[in-house]
Formats: sequence, structure tokens, C-alpha cells
Amino acid sequence: MVLTEAVPASLSRQRRRRWPFFVGLVLLAVVVAYVLAFKVPEWRNDERLARFEERVSMAPYPPDTEPGDRPVQGVVGLQSGNSNHCDFAVRLSLLTKLPDAEIARYYESLTVEGVDGRGIAGSVFVNPSGSWRAGYKSVIVEFFDGFHEPGLDWRCH
Repeated sequence: MVLTEAVPASLSRQRRRRWPFFVGLVLLAVVVAYVLAFKVPEWRNDERLARFEERVSMAPYPPDTEPGDRPVQGVVGLQSGNSNHCDFAVRLSLLTKLPDAEIARYYESLTVEGVDGRGIAGSVFVNPSGSWRAGYKSVIVEFFDGFHEPGLDWRCH
């Protein structure tokens, strides 16, 4: 003799109604894990870059020099070398009347606090075609702070 127990129909419907809840819970867990593992390191490096950009933009301009037509631009990611480190670069667009050697000497001697606190000097790139304003030439000044621990920021791998 075999004893069987019948499952009430309402219990079967309850179980069927619960599976969307559990699937949603699993999907939520996957999204939270992704954000914690990959987005938080990106946000941390973005914050470090923003502070670096702020320090570069607060540096004084040399005489006869003014901001160019573009705002301060910063980038974080793999900028040099082959892999597994984070580089931070900030660029200024300037208009100047100074000779090339003098503006280069000014920014090579000016140090700005980098991402981890060490002093970073600027590199100057002069536009050979001049500028749209008479007497001024366009230059780009770049502050590069590289070879930092990448963590899980995928831009740095």
C-alpha cells in the first residue's frame, strides 16, 4: 500500500508566484556585485582625477598668458606603456605671447601636486601654426602622473 498526499492547488500557485521574486533578487545581487567590484574603483579614480584637475587649474599663469578656448581636460586610464597601471593626464589650453623656451621653462619649473602627493612638472606643446589672435600663439600644457596601481578599474588594464 502506497500512501500519497495530494498537494493543494493553492500551494502550487503560491510556489509559482514566488519564482519572479527570487529571479529579481538574484539579478539585483548581480548588479550590486558588479557596481561594487567594477564601478566603485572607476569612481574613486575619477575623484582622484578631479582633484588633480582642480590643482592644475589653480596654478598661476605666466605673464602675457591667458586661458585658451578649451577648458581643463583630464583623462584617466592606460596612457603609456602596455598594461596593468593607471595614468592620469591633465591638459591646459593656453594663449601666450611668451617665447617657446620661456613658457616651457616656466611650466617645467612649476610643480603641481599629483594624484598621490608628489610634485609633477608640466610639458609644453606649442602649436606651430600660431593662433587666431595677433601676437598670441596657442600652447598645450600637459601634467602627466603615471604608473599607479590600477585596482579593478578596467580603463587601466
